[in-house]
Amino acid sequence: MFDRFMVNMVRRMARKRLGKDIAPLETIATHPGVMVPYAKFSQALDKTSLVPAQLKVLAQVRAAKLVECPF
Repeated sequence: MFDRFMVNMVRRMARKRLGKDIAPLETIATHPGVMVPYAKFSQALDKTSLVPAQLKVLAQVRAAKLVECPF
């Protein structure tokens, strides 16, 4: 039940922020143990400006590989 609540909350936040549903969210939602750390990681990347843009992209690609994102 808590997992479903978290998925719905993250989905609403993404929809509010991006204006649409994002497909990778469905993949992450199937692994609740990955969803919360991934969300924290994503927020940390958004907040920091100390990390070069190329490193941010590399980290995003690595995270996508970890959750086996097909995109």
